[in-house]
This record gives sequence, structure tokens and C-alpha cells, in this order.
Amino acid sequence: MKRLYVSLGLVALLAALCIAHTVHLFCFTTQLTELLAQAQNQAEQENWDQAARITRQAQEQWINHEGYLHVTLHHTDIDAILISFNEALAFLEAGERQSAEYAAVNARLITQLELIYEAELPTLTNLL
Repeated sequence: MKRLYVSLGLVALLAALCIAHTVHLFCFTTQLTELLAQAQNQAEQENWDQAARITRQAQEQWINHEGYLHVTLHHTDIDAILISFNEALAFLEAGERQSAEYAAVNARLITQLELIYEAELPTLTNLL
């Protein structure tokens, strides 16, 4: 009987850790997407330096969480998002600034962030 209680306790602990991870990932990706939306607004207003600063801030937050993210997520997803951050910054820091191209890169980056969160949800699609 004691083994059953220990097993149930471990299952409950794992479930709690999964829920905590999902909540943390949601808060983190939401924060980054809000920053990227602010950067997009700045780019639309031709405030390129401000847009670059905000995007760099979001990238630094991503890099600061890479240790945790590499433990909990697919490495290819993490690397793809970092590449997208670099691409967005390249558009912002380039001599010829094209808001349409930057908007496309930024939208892809936001979508990638939303998709990594959705991939962690315990849905039927993700379990199959």
C-alpha cells in the first residue's frame, strides 16, 4: 500500500510540474509577444531605433531563458526562434528600412512563440 501512495505522489508531483511549466511558458511567451508588438508599432511610426531596442530586449530575455528552454523544449524550435530574432534585428538595423519585410519577419516570430506554447498544452492533438 505504501508503494501505491508513493507512486500516486510522484504522479501528482509530475502533473504539478507540468502545469507549472505550461503556466510559466505562457507568461514568458506572452511577455515576449507583447514586446514584439510594441516593436512593430514603433517600426510603423518610423521609430526604428526604438523598435530595435525593444526587439533586442526581447531577444535578451529569450537568451536568458535558454537554459530552461533547452531542458523543456525541442532544440530546433529554440534555435529557429533565435534565428528569427536575429533576422528581425537585421531588418531593423539595416540601412534601408522596409517596414513590410520587417512586419513579416516579426509576425513569423510572434507566431513561432505562440506555437511553442501551444505545443506544450495537454491537448488530444499533442498527445497523439
